[in-house]
Amino acid sequence: MVLGLSSSGPAQTLAVSLASLVAASAYGGAVPILICLIPMLGIAFAYRRLNRWDPRAGATYTWVARMFNPFLGFLSGWMILLYYTLGTTTLTIPAGTYTLRMVAPALEERQWAVFAVGGAWNLLITGLAIAGVKMAVRLEWAIALFQYAALLLVAALALHALAAGHAAAHFSWHWFSLAGLGGLKGLMSGLVIACFMYSGWDAAVYVNEETRDRLNNPGRAAIASVVILAVIYAVTTFAYQGVLTPSELQAHAGEALSAVSARLLPDPWNKLMPLAVLAGTLATLQAAVISAARMGLAMARDRVMPAYFERMRADGSTPWAATLTMSALNLLLLALALGTTSIASALSNAATSLGLISIVFYGITAAAALRHLYTESGARRARLVSAGLFPLIGVLFSVFVLVGSLASGVFSAAVAAYGIGSIALGALVAVLLRGRGAHFFTPLKDEARP
Repeated sequence: MVLGLSSSGPAQTLAVSLASLVAASAYGGAVPILICLIPMLGIAFAYRRLNRWDPRAGATYTWVARMFNPFLGFLSGWMILLYYTLGTTTLTIPAGTYTLRMVAPALEERQWAVFAVGGAWNLLITGLAIAGVKMAVRLEWAIALFQYAALLLVAALALHALAAGHAAAHFSWHWFSLAGLGGLKGLMSGLVIACFMYSGWDAAVYVNEETRDRLNNPGRAAIASVVILAVIYAVTTFAYQGVLTPSELQAHAGEALSAVSARLLPDPWNKLMPLAVLAGTLATLQAAVISAARMGLAMARDRVMPAYFERMRADGSTPWAATLTMSALNLLLLALALGTTSIASALSNAATSLGLISIVFYGITAAAALRHLYTESGARRARLVSAGLFPLIGVLFSVFVLVGSLASGVFSAAVAAYGIGSIALGALVAVLLRGRGAHFFTPLKDEARP
């Protein structure tokens, strides 16, 4: 569970997405967060069902290949790898900015400094991930408790400021209307960002091969993570969004929570939030590296990723080669993001792109769960309705958000390049691998591929 919570990382996720969420949905950001709860639970139930059926580290990649088609399975695995590698851009940027804010404030807007410090943290986290998942999880438990306590403490102060009329915004029920959200486009933009905020809870499933009671515990952890995240995100978003004006939030994109705490807490207590975000960011970065390495390992077993990814530590506990490769890709993407745009634009584009990618592979996973339920031997119609309701909601929601976002013009050219373009690249890679004779792409006739 701590991997699921750390991978979503409320502190660093809010630091990255709060300004974007306010820009998209004004002061109604809690609405898309709460709307996402039920479909996200449906998708989490889908993960639980499929993990009980086939508890391997490939997860969605393996399930979709077996339920639908190897090409779609590969594309699902590609999207998850992409999510965790591109996603580290939204982790290492805040890691760099929050570190600089505490030790060298004059450099926090310098992109080269953000890259240097964020990259250094990336290398340190990679070393810890290679040391073993047990050590990583012990560290992340302590970090999770600290960051959740800090978030709720500052949220309580923010709610008091809002109630007393000391915040930049003054409460209105209009915030929660469609007009207050900025119309359909504002709602759809908010839903995409909310999907990004939730995403990452599935990290609990990618370590199922290393988990006690691997059939049940990963699924339970996924469901519990979604519920906890919904509460934390709804409360903190509602509390923090009105402390500063929207323009002030945009001016502090990447370290919005630090600016919020600085407005609410005197020095030196206002350093609490930057420290919580930094600690949470490092835990999330570590969870992302761990998840990407396990997915890379699963795909390497089927020879659709380099066999090099299968190299393990002597005790067989950690895929060190895949972990190092994912860390190197993270640094490359960080350099590209900071070298081609501003910090604020890099964070906004990455967050929206990740929301798009997660919508697609979550929806595909929920569809695989429905297919599995339908094909299950002896499944009764009543069971199809009761057990399939939640996954069906997840599928329909994913389609609704994806189509609605495209129709309402939520995705910019940059987001299309990051999101849709990278998914299309995965399809091209699949075709090339099939052309080279990769056995994985032959139709699956056996119940479980070795």
